[in-house]
Amino acid sequence: MTAHGQPPLFPFDAPPSTDPPAEAIRMLHTDPVPLVRLASGHEVRLVTRYDDVQRAMSDPRMSRAALATPEAPTIVPGLQSPEMMPNMDPPDHTRLRRLVAKAFTIGNVELLRPRVETVATSLMNQMLAAGPPADLVSALAEPLPGIVICELLGIAHDEREPLLAFIEAMSITTTFDQEAFAVTGAVAASHLLGLIERKRHHPGDDLLSRLVQVHDEDGDRLSEAELLITVMLLIGAGQETTMAQLAKSVLLLSHHPDQWARLVAAPDLVPNAVEELLRVVALGHAGQPRMAREDVEFSGQTVEAGTTVFPVVNAANRDPAVFPDPDRFDVDRREAAHHLSFGRGVHFCLGAPLARMELQVALHALVTRMPGLRVAERDDELAWQPESLTRGLRRLLITW
Repeated sequence: MTAHGQPPLFPFDAPPSTDPPAEAIRMLHTDPVPLVRLASGHEVRLVTRYDDVQRAMSDPRMSRAALATPEAPTIVPGLQSPEMMPNMDPPDHTRLRRLVAKAFTIGNVELLRPRVETVATSLMNQMLAAGPPADLVSALAEPLPGIVICELLGIAHDEREPLLAFIEAMSITTTFDQEAFAVTGAVAASHLLGLIERKRHHPGDDLLSRLVQVHDEDGDRLSEAELLITVMLLIGAGQETTMAQLAKSVLLLSHHPDQWARLVAAPDLVPNAVEELLRVVALGHAGQPRMAREDVEFSGQTVEAGTTVFPVVNAANRDPAVFPDPDRFDVDRREAAHHLSFGRGVHFCLGAPLARMELQVALHALVTRMPGLRVAERDDELAWQPESLTRGLRRLLITW
């Protein structure tokens, strides 16, 4: 409780960083299932320990669909649509996920690796030719996953711009302008309907064409609203999170030159380094909230039915019960891949194989072609996006 007897406000007030808020780590050790309040006035529970976060994400008693209403507790009002796959429980979630899952299997993603390497090489060539300094975000972190997800869907890279404006509006955590949200949503929907109509008449060997076909042949399997929001979600998740993760990873590595030197000397460590970076780098405030449909126990404490629970992944990834010396960043860490950054259970991140592969390709290109890379601005000069869901960087100037 605060000095005034109220639960602390969540998200915690903390400067943008690659680290989780100090208050989240304190709670992991001293108050693992705290009661907190949201700006909306709702009181909710956090879970911070690894086992509790894993249970919150995978226990069928914890529902996502129960929170897909405008009145439900949330820190991101734009992400409450009931037509959005992450907001569904089985069997609806199973039905929709099955339609897109094949494109993101490990085997199919590995078939994309040569193309991703080609895109990364081209972007690196442009950076090297222009010379330092370069903005890592606009030169590599943003275009690489953006190009890849657009090619996977079968849309031109420049056709995503109206959709990105809506995706950005959906993921703002600090304010929520319902009128502006409706306007950007209408523009995005109109643009996407035009793309869908084109695919309907000129289908290609791409994910969007296949989804349009499923919708047209069996609307019970995929409604128009689900089709629209699924494509927007794939574009947003396929670009924004990977972009933020890559930029913040490079920033963290710049704070640990010994770890950068380790990767330069041994590029084969890059896949494990990506897992450790996914563990250590803090993206956002918490994982997707769930509502307990029945009483559920976390760390010996009963959370009553009807309670909303936010799993604090950034804290769980620092749990010493799973990660010895958890605040130490070590690209050789053996248990790095045990992190919960992609979730657990039925809502395990659909795009995890693609995100992993893109991060591996990008980091390998940087350590092999820019071994002298360093950040070209002080920490107090960094341009953050504190209002965004990922709390990423708008810009990261590098030199080499």
